[in-house]
Amino acid sequence: MALAFPNSPLVGDQYTSGGVTWQWNGTTWDIVISGGGGGGGGSSLSFATIAVSGQDSVSADSGADTLNLVAGTGMTITTNASTDTVTLTSSGGGASGNIFSTISTDTGANVVADASTDTLTIAGGVNIQSVGDAALDKITLDMTAFTIDFLSDVDTSTTAPTSGQVLKWNGTNWVPGVDSTTGGAGTDADTLDGFDSSYFLNYNNLNNKPSLLALTALSVGAAATASGNGSISYDNTTGVFTFTPPDLTSYITGVAWNDITSKPTTITGFGITDAFDGAYSSLTGRPTVPTDNNQLTNGAGYITGIGTLSIDALSDVDTTTSAPSSGQVLKWDGANWAPSASGGGGDVNQNAFSKISVTGQTDIDADSPTDTLTLAAGTNITLTTNAASDIVTITASGGGATDFDDLGDVTSAGLKVSDVYLPAITQLVVGHSGTSSYSFDQYTGGNPTIYAISGTTIAFNLQSVSASHPFQIQNAAGTAYDTGLVHVTDTGTVTTGSSANARTGGILYWKVPADISGGYRYQCTNHGAMVGSINIKSFATI
Repeated sequence: MALAFPNSPLVGDQYTSGGVTWQWNGTTWDIVISGGGGGGGGSSLSFATIAVSGQDSVSADSGADTLNLVAGTGMTITTNASTDTVTLTSSGGGASGNIFSTISTDTGANVVADASTDTLTIAGGVNIQSVGDAALDKITLDMTAFTIDFLSDVDTSTTAPTSGQVLKWNGTNWVPGVDSTTGGAGTDADTLDGFDSSYFLNYNNLNNKPSLLALTALSVGAAATASGNGSISYDNTTGVFTFTPPDLTSYITGVAWNDITSKPTTITGFGITDAFDGAYSSLTGRPTVPTDNNQLTNGAGYITGIGTLSIDALSDVDTTTSAPSSGQVLKWDGANWAPSASGGGGDVNQNAFSKISVTGQTDIDADSPTDTLTLAAGTNITLTTNAASDIVTITASGGGATDFDDLGDVTSAGLKVSDVYLPAITQLVVGHSGTSSYSFDQYTGGNPTIYAISGTTIAFNLQSVSASHPFQIQNAAGTAYDTGLVHVTDTGTVTTGSSANARTGGILYWKVPADISGGYRYQCTNHGAMVGSINIKSFATI
């Protein structure tokens, strides 16, 4: 049976196995010989039977019988007749403690040591490099440089990327593709809402756009010299209509046509050649020639039959089905340009809010695109506008609390800032009886033992403690203690650490450290009799 001697034994340590005890002498393990009772046979200091657990016992056949110790594998036996010492030395072969004989892997193929001196090699895999440091007995696993194609869902090998391309999802992997959006803005949007692309702002790029009517297409030029039967001509380049009056020089000028009896139905063939001298000014009842487009009205003295020109006269404009109202615009309804309350792209308030909501209040809706939202200053509020910078400044002009005592529910005799500075598990109101003892509102008697819990905060209200009785926290030896101490005056002045100890008035907070327990003290620094215990209970043991 192999002996499992302890690792790193101290001098004098003993190890027992199979009824035999060994003791470490600092270098080797020595067998400890125990004496037995006297007898008439052999030596009085010998074993009649040597028993080994799990093995056959070895018994002396006579008082002079000899027990032979034979060194097994990995064991050396050395005797010293002068000192009566038998030394058993392990000569190796046993594995050192706290090592793994089996290394498990993620793939399920475990690595098992073939011998106690077997070597486990840590080799780097894909993009992994193992680096050994013999001086520090350390192995470092470093990742080597790799490309984005190393990622399992990226494929840049099938199709190599070119400059300017981006990664696009093809349903299976992220692969190189053309960056058609150049920054994320859509290039095939079917509305203008929210876009200011130069493409959409180019009228020539719009589909189903109405034909434009130039004002020059409605212009009438000056009358030409009378000629023939007269005519109206149109210049397709300038868009101007020119009226040529008929030549009336051969027609009657002084006789009204209605005065003629048996008048022919036609003039041709009747010999009427000198009825008119040919001058336009010789005509009576002639219309006044308009000098500009503003005179194209159906009024007396002007050309009749043309009438007033309105926008509804255009073939693709309909303002009769639904009459327009103030503030409306023309909007394409699929068949015509018709009056509408919403703009068709020219509204200056495209990015404005039509509804203003305030929680708990009625919503404010804009009644029209040019409706005005008015900001009114309430109590203690001043509004200042700056038209040049488009800024409205809202300033509180008073009414807010500037310190704790300004709050309406705080009084000089009631709640103070020191009372609420830190959350505490409890607040003890401290008093005193002359120079003999302290008192606490939640305890009876003078100088009682106070209990606190580690990891919590306890508050001592010192507002009733006079200046002659400074209250100090101490450790069990009576030395001033300052860890976790915070003192707050009634006006809010805060001190910490040793400056917070031995104070009167205000509140003393003790943030009891989580790692302390046991006995601590409170002590009046002016009167030795005013002293008591503070017992800290460990939170972990409660």
